[in-house]
Amino acid sequence: MLKTALRHLRSVRGRRSGAPCTDAAYAAWRDDIAEALDNLAEHLEQPADRAVARAEAVAARAEAKRLRA
Repeated sequence: MLKTALRHLRSVRGRRSGAPCTDAAYAAWRDDIAEALDNLAEHLEQPADRAVARAEAVAARAEAKRLRA
């Protein structure tokens, strides 16, 4: 499952638009990143690694929320 979670995160990261995009599109992408990071955290063995992944997910969601404001 770890391998699947990592592939999913890479896939989501690869969907980022290279061209300028709208704040709404970028915010949606950041939400997708957060979801992928949360999924990854569930499969990491080390507590420190899980904490980092979850912290990055929280930061991604906060950025998405800020962009939507």
